[in-house]
Amino acid sequence: MAKVTTSSEQPDEAGFPAHDVIGFILDHEREFSRSHRKIARAILEHPTTFVEKPIEDLVTWLEVSAPTITRFSRMTGCDGLRDLKLKIMSGMRVGTRYFEPGTPPGSLKEVGERIVMRAQRAIMEAQRTVDFAMLERAIDLVSHSRMIYAFGGGGVSSWLVDEIHNRLFRLGLRISTSSDHQMQMMLAATVERGDVVICSSLSGNNQELIKAARIAADYGASTIALTVAGTPLVRACHVPLAPAVVDDGDVLGPTCLRYAFLSIIDLVAYGTAVRCRPLAQEKLRRIKQQFTTYRDVDDSQPVSD
Repeated sequence: MAKVTTSSEQPDEAGFPAHDVIGFILDHEREFSRSHRKIARAILEHPTTFVEKPIEDLVTWLEVSAPTITRFSRMTGCDGLRDLKLKIMSGMRVGTRYFEPGTPPGSLKEVGERIVMRAQRAIMEAQRTVDFAMLERAIDLVSHSRMIYAFGGGGVSSWLVDEIHNRLFRLGLRISTSSDHQMQMMLAATVERGDVVICSSLSGNNQELIKAARIAADYGASTIALTVAGTPLVRACHVPLAPAVVDDGDVLGPTCLRYAFLSIIDLVAYGTAVRCRPLAQEKLRRIKQQFTTYRDVDDSQPVSD
């Protein structure tokens, strides 16, 4: 196999080479010789141990020769074993949990139990740790808004803003959503006083979203952050809705933060519906009227959820 060229590689901010050696090993493992596959398996399954062991211990542990380890290092695009270890360390900065994950569930029943328990914990933690004074303020702003914008990006936040739209439009509130950062910036520049901008981010470190929040604030809009506690987005917005909920760390499973954020959205929506009760009831009645007329005569069903 031809050696991967590294002449164009640039070190990243921490001084580590940028080449993703883990990705290279995963892509080419089937092409390796038997000895090289043993080295590859050790790196993929026990990266910390591989990095910490000196060459003498690696030879004994892997049952391969020192020249074989050197050849493997160069074949993966590295200058030698030291360079290979640096690149493994660079790859491990995304989290050892991706290389050495916890014990997976042993059955589908256990999968279900984990999902339910994590969802319950996230919802309870969100309710326990959210600032209810800020929640009250957010409900007041949304209830009296001229126009609401909901901004998000990435995987979860991009559909959370759709859920915000789904919960609020039916109460008679004017709302527009965007998951495109360029559009968010343009919309933020068109806001007026009385407008509300809700910014959703699981990490709270989305710099483009933070820019949009600051632009909207500069033009007089009130900004609400839907994120986790202690993040840059919290500091960038007027009203932080930021429960102290942490991810469960299972990279194979969906993040439980989704449930925490949904519960906060429901708190805002329900509180707003109560605050705007006459208007909200009439809009909900209209929706139900049309559904029972054209879709489903059973009026016990949820209001077009």
